[in-house]
Amino acid sequence: MSTAYTRENLAEGRIRQATSRLLAKYPFHARVLERCRPLPSTSLDTMGVTATRSGVLLLFNPRFTLGLSADQLGGVLLHEVFHVVLGHLTLNPADYPDRWAFTVAMEVSVNEFVREPLPAGVIKREQYPMLPPMESTSERYRRLVEVRDREDLGRPSTFLGGPADGPASVLDDHTVWEEAHKDPDAARKALADVIQQAAIDAGGLPKELQHAVLAAIGSEAGDWVHVLQGGRRGQLDWKQLLRRYAGQVLEPQPLYHRPPRRFPDLVGILPGQRRTGVQPSVVAIIDTSGSITPENLEKIDGELRRLSHWHPVHVVECDCKVHRVFAYRGGLENVKGRGGTDFRPPLEPAFLRPLRPGLVIYFTDGEGEAPQRAPPYPLIWCLVPGGKSPATWGRVIRMGPERPE
Repeated sequence: MSTAYTRENLAEGRIRQATSRLLAKYPFHARVLERCRPLPSTSLDTMGVTATRSGVLLLFNPRFTLGLSADQLGGVLLHEVFHVVLGHLTLNPADYPDRWAFTVAMEVSVNEFVREPLPAGVIKREQYPMLPPMESTSERYRRLVEVRDREDLGRPSTFLGGPADGPASVLDDHTVWEEAHKDPDAARKALADVIQQAAIDAGGLPKELQHAVLAAIGSEAGDWVHVLQGGRRGQLDWKQLLRRYAGQVLEPQPLYHRPPRRFPDLVGILPGQRRTGVQPSVVAIIDTSGSITPENLEKIDGELRRLSHWHPVHVVECDCKVHRVFAYRGGLENVKGRGGTDFRPPLEPAFLRPLRPGLVIYFTDGEGEAPQRAPPYPLIWCLVPGGKSPATWGRVIRMGPERPE
C-alpha cells in the first residue's frame, strides 16, 4: 500500500532525478546541488538559491518544476549552480546601483556557462553584442551601465504561464538573496564550504571555473582552492582523498531514477539501488617506467592493502606495455618494467573488461601518451610529486603531504 504524496514531493523527486542525471556529465555541478537543501515555495514563480548560516537553500515552485522537461530542468538547476559558484549571492547591491545593468550582467554570465536547454525567453549574451565572451560580472556591469537603449526585462512569472512573447526574462528570483545579505560573512562561509566539498568529491574544479571561483570566494580561500585544482600546496592527505573517491565509486549509491523495490510507484521520491551479483574490483595500474620510487611503492602498497580488505584488487604493471597482471595478496615487491611510458595498453576496454573494474587507479608521474577517449570505467590519476595529469578526463590526486594515521 503506497502513501499519498503531494506536488511538493513530486517536484523534489524530479530535482533529485535531474541531479542524478547531471552527475555523469557535470560531476562538480551535481555535487553542488547535492549540498543544497531543496525547499518548496509558492511565493517564488520559478526557483531561487540563497545562503544562510545553516547552509545553502534551493527554493523551488512545484508547479514550475513539474512543468519543465527533464532537459530543461537540468539547465535551470545548472543556472542556480552558477549563481552559487560565481559568487552572485553575496555581491553587495549597493556596489551596483544600476539594477538593470546588474541583473543583465549576472544572467548573461550565468547562462553563458549553461550547456543544457533552458526555457525559451531567458537572457543571453547574444542579445547584448557589446559584451565580450567570458568576462566577469563586474566587467559586464560596467559596460552595461553605458547602454542607453534598454528594453525592459520580463519577470520570472513569464515562465509560469505569463505572456510568452514579451522581452527576455530573468529566469529565477534574485530577491531571495536578501537572506544572504543579512549575514554576508556566514553566507560566504556556507557557499565556500559547499563549493570546497563539491570539488573534493568531484575530483577538482572544472578548469573554466577556477578563475571565477577564486574571484568569487576571495583570497581567504586560496589555500583550499589549490587543493581543488590538484595543486601541491593542498592541506588534504592524498590517502584520504583516494579513500573518499574509492568509496564514492565502489559503494552502492541511492539512485532516484530507479524505482525502490518495495514502493515502485515512489520512483524519484525514495531512492532505489542497482544490484549486481559481481563484486566490483579495483584495478591498480602501476607505471613501472621509473617514475615510481621505492618509497612511493611502499605508500601505494599500504593503500592497496587497505582497499583489498573490502574489494578485490588487481595489480597491472606497465611501462610502454603491460608486463604483469596479478591479484593483490598483501604485498608489492619488485616491479617489472623501467622502459618508456604509454598509458594506452592497460586502458584498452578489451584489456580491462575481464578484470571487471569498478574503479581504475593509475599510479604515475603522468609523462606519457594517454588514450584520446576515457575508458568506460571511473578512473583516478594518482600522481607522484611533480607529476602532471596526462589527460583531460579522470579524477586527479597527488601523492604529497600526509597526516599521521
